[in-house]
Amino acid sequence: MESMPDPKTALSRLCAGPFPALENALLSRIPAEFGRDPGTEHVLLVPSNELREHLLRRLASRWEGSAAGASILTLYDFALRLLKHRGLFLEELPPARYAAALSAAVRETYGDGGGDFTGISTTRGFLPALSRTLSDLEEGWVGDGSLRAGQRKALAEGRAEKAARWAEWRRLAAAVERKVRALGGMTRRRIFQEAVAGFEQPGYPFRVTLYGFYDFTRLQWTLVDALLSSGLLDEIYFPGTFSGDGVLDPAFAYAARSWDRLLRAFEGNVTLLEDAASPDVRAVRENLFSPGPPADPPVPVPFSILSAPHEEGEIRLAARTVRRWLDADPEGEILLVSRRFAEEAVPIWERIAAEYGIRAAGRLHVPLASTPPVQLLVRMLESAQENFPRRAVIEILSSPYRRRREEETGPAPRPDLWEVWTRERLVVGGDDWETRMAVPDRREEEEGEEREEHRIQMALLREEVRSLREILRPYHEARGYAGFAAAVRDLLLGEFRIPDDGTAEAERDRRACLALLELLGDIGRIPPGEVPWPPPEGALPWFFTLLSEQRLFLGERGGMRVPGAVVAGDLLSLRGVTADRILFLSVNEELVPAQLEEDPLLPDEDREELNRLLRRPDLPDALSLRRRNAAEEKLLFSLPSASAREEIAHGVLRADASGNARRPSRYLLLLLSRFAGPGVFSEGWAKRSGAPLLELPRSPLAALEGPAPLSGKEKALARWRSGLAPEGDPEGIPWRRIAPALAALAGRERGLALFPDAWRRIPPPDAFSASALDELAACPYRFFLHRMAGIVPVEDPEEIFSLTPAEEGRILHDVLRSLGEEAGRGGGWPDPGPASAKAFSRFARGNPTGLPGLYRIRCREIEADVGSFVSWERGRADSSGGTRVEAVERRFVTPGGEGLPPFRGRVDRIDRGPRGEAAIVDYKYRDGKNEKIPLERIRCGLSHQIPVYLEFARTLSPDVRATLLFLKREVREVTLDGPGWEKVREEWAGTLRAWTELLSEGYFPPLPHHRFSFAGKAPPRYCDSCPYRDPCRVSPAFTGTRREAEALAGRLATDPAFRRVARFRPPRGE
Repeated sequence: MESMPDPKTALSRLCAGPFPALENALLSRIPAEFGRDPGTEHVLLVPSNELREHLLRRLASRWEGSAAGASILTLYDFALRLLKHRGLFLEELPPARYAAALSAAVRETYGDGGGDFTGISTTRGFLPALSRTLSDLEEGWVGDGSLRAGQRKALAEGRAEKAARWAEWRRLAAAVERKVRALGGMTRRRIFQEAVAGFEQPGYPFRVTLYGFYDFTRLQWTLVDALLSSGLLDEIYFPGTFSGDGVLDPAFAYAARSWDRLLRAFEGNVTLLEDAASPDVRAVRENLFSPGPPADPPVPVPFSILSAPHEEGEIRLAARTVRRWLDADPEGEILLVSRRFAEEAVPIWERIAAEYGIRAAGRLHVPLASTPPVQLLVRMLESAQENFPRRAVIEILSSPYRRRREEETGPAPRPDLWEVWTRERLVVGGDDWETRMAVPDRREEEEGEEREEHRIQMALLREEVRSLREILRPYHEARGYAGFAAAVRDLLLGEFRIPDDGTAEAERDRRACLALLELLGDIGRIPPGEVPWPPPEGALPWFFTLLSEQRLFLGERGGMRVPGAVVAGDLLSLRGVTADRILFLSVNEELVPAQLEEDPLLPDEDREELNRLLRRPDLPDALSLRRRNAAEEKLLFSLPSASAREEIAHGVLRADASGNARRPSRYLLLLLSRFAGPGVFSEGWAKRSGAPLLELPRSPLAALEGPAPLSGKEKALARWRSGLAPEGDPEGIPWRRIAPALAALAGRERGLALFPDAWRRIPPPDAFSASALDELAACPYRFFLHRMAGIVPVEDPEEIFSLTPAEEGRILHDVLRSLGEEAGRGGGWPDPGPASAKAFSRFARGNPTGLPGLYRIRCREIEADVGSFVSWERGRADSSGGTRVEAVERRFVTPGGEGLPPFRGRVDRIDRGPRGEAAIVDYKYRDGKNEKIPLERIRCGLSHQIPVYLEFARTLSPDVRATLLFLKREVREVTLDGPGWEKVREEWAGTLRAWTELLSEGYFPPLPHHRFSFAGKAPPRYCDSCPYRDPCRVSPAFTGTRREAEALAGRLATDPAFRRVARFRPPRGE
């Protein structure tokens, strides 16, 4: 192990206590220190930038004056400051060059194919994981000597595989350090070593105060120990809660080793500080993980519990609580923390906080890759690599951050129309932009404004796509890091526009572009001789990984420095930030304690082995353990109570957004049991605890009756729910649009159809096809949208991975049409090979086929089934007694009469028997093993294909027959002849009149298959693949609509206009 400085006796002062007590003591002393010695700089060292920002805000609110000669720094920044004072301008490599050095080291280490990590060394996530592991090794002061000691120990114990793993880590770490030095940087461990070595030279003009650290990495402790022995350290403020005799509480057991080291270093020169916390906060601190017996008898729980139905509901309930606190104490400081405050939850909190009039502190930093300009850049580069997929191109062309050609004089782009038209033309990407976009469209044949707009917009779309391809060509031609950086920089400067309207979003975007340009500058300065191009995982994955690791700092303006702003964030990053009231969110079992994942490259077992080998009583453990560190999780759970002054509340999720139940944290239940007894360890824990409970219902409308206060929008909605219009004209509430929507929702809950009144504006069709009648019986709502309104949803061509059964049927019918025409000309049934090849090619030219290999497999299956059918037809021709093919793909229209409407359609084939009888043949491309004539469905008017075909056949000859041929796997024949048809014809005609009367009356209720039967039996699952499921709010594809579907079913059973529907489609279970 590397040599470490020997501990020496310090003469500084150690202060310990809860965070509010430390903060009050520190802030009361800082003004007196400023300016006391003009030649000395006073430095306050803190563990995080968040704590630095908080202290600056607190200092600004309590003291007016200049702070020249003082600074607040992290330990690493202070190490750099020490080196600069000595004239050594050392630093870690910038992120881009460090990523390149890491990539080159990995290539060098695993170029020969040896090592356990060879198989994953080129994957996209390996470099970030390796960077984190190497950072842990740096912080633990684990260098080549430490790894060599682990290797020797493993060899001595006969563990050859473990010794090889330590040898691999030695090679990898050494390669990284060589590459870092070759690119002009230093590792963090070397920087701290140089900073610590400089303490032997007197004359540092610094006085240092250490604040808020409750644990130290081994690397940090070397600097702290050097400060203790140098005389530069004035004070240390150590956070913790203590018992009356000065013993550290069990809640802070994780910090016990650091506390013991500091006690020995200060030789008992300790001042325990008390804060003016409220009795409730003190009670929580005293009972956290206390080994003593619980209260007997039970006492009131000194904190409230927020019970939320899901994550967004918890944020809304938190906003109501914060609003209530602010109404009671407008000057109070409030903090929201969570064990893991997800990045996507921040904008939700900011939106809901604005609704309640709460000023939320802006984020201190955000992921650089999450800013809109960077997202657009990534999307453009990805689209170039993926050959310009349709969705990505439309998204890029729709972005307001992209500079468009002839922006001021040209026509206004219509990306909404581009999206629809490209979907209609089945554009997926690649060559489709040239081939499918060149196909004439029906709109080009029409006259008027629509044709002109279509022509202009299509020309504009083609020009924009060509321009996009042209500007991204230099990226493909880039060779080397400098060329890649130049191509991306030119793209950013030439094709992007950043709004400058003075808003926070504009400032964020401006900073993002500056940070991106700086990053590209670092990439361009990577020397080509030291780092090969391209990186092992590819140029674009390497660049995207680099972007994903960068953070954009936004704290100079606003953020935590805004007076009166409510701060929300991650518990670990906000450790040490104090407030009058703290709300601890999502105190659930899977989050508190957090289930941390082990390091995939250096698991806890290997870390513990190194810790045992390198352990020293005067130093922290070299490496932290990920999954076996319950003491740290208990300390994190205790931090909110150690940071609050007046009140603390805990939020618990009852379920997640999908409705899955979630349990409270075991730590919270243990704390509740200290006051309320063991009864809290049960399902009804919240009520058994007796704690003040604020509960938000899951239903949005029922939530309006939840705990007050309500926002302005919620008050307006609550008045509407009680039957009253909102008072005045609430600002920001489009009531004229909200009221009809809410009224429609209420109507649906009462069972009103989507068309509550008769709809007669569009006349019914003059003639009906069999498929239209089947659609009417299955779902009148879908029939209205499709057959009457003419709405044809356009599916996304990108979602097609394989042929659907309907598309397989289309190809089969195309093949059989060619073969049937040849048979009808008297030449017999020809070989299906040539006709199949033409049909497959014809379909592929005009339709997306999904995965090419899967398409070829499906085509071979179709060709084999067609071959079986041809063999079957040839065998039947020898024994058919003169039956011949008369027509193929014959269209027809019947005149109607005898109480029946006119019919129209197309039959696959018409055969003529020896006596001139007509036989209608229909092909079905599915397995016919269990198929038969659906007589019961025909009687109930639920199946119309055979009846319509037979009605058409009656116009050809008196003797009729309808045959269904099922061709999947083997040929099966199902036939209904004239006598059998006459037995059910009258019943079918009566039920058909009932269905058409419903249509003529203008009622089109949706009939979801999971709520209604087919003549008392289970219907086909047509809702799952229905193209109209998006506007249908009773489809099983949507959640939370059961009440609407049940109300609709009840109305169909009682409403006179719908009784005919209930007769043939009774609700399930009746």
